Amino acid sequence: MEISGRYGFHAPSEVVFNNLTDPDRVHRWLPLGVSLERCGPDRVRVVAPLGSAECEVDTAVEDKRLTLRSVEAPRVQGTAVVEDDPAGGSRVHVVVSADGVDLDPRSVRDVLDETMCQLCDDVDDNFNTG
Repeated sequence: MEISGRYGFHAPSEVVFNNLTDPDRVHRWLPLGVSLERCGPDRVRVVAPLGSAECEVDTAVEDKRLTLRSVEAPRVQGTAVVEDDPAGGSRVHVVVSADGVDLDPRSVRDVLDETMCQLCDDVDDNFNTG
């Protein structure tokens, strides 16, 4: 299964990427009931109502790309790439894929849309403060 989407933001790509990768802000945009716990410099444990999974975190600042990849089966991966939008602002292209797990694509899409909406609100709050 693979779900992807593109989401528009009114802030520059650097601001969006900083919010996306700031461990002190992540609780502001994760879906209700989901949290992250640090397990090491490049690892987090994602805790959700259906269970938890340890994930590798790969942050490529030069590409403004964040990838979380489960360490053990089932294999789940999420990648977000923040790009400048030619019309101003920026976009985030997100791809979530899963192998070896039976997930409802509609539910995954709903969670992805909710997450990006909350990230957009957090970016707007952060970008417009001051």
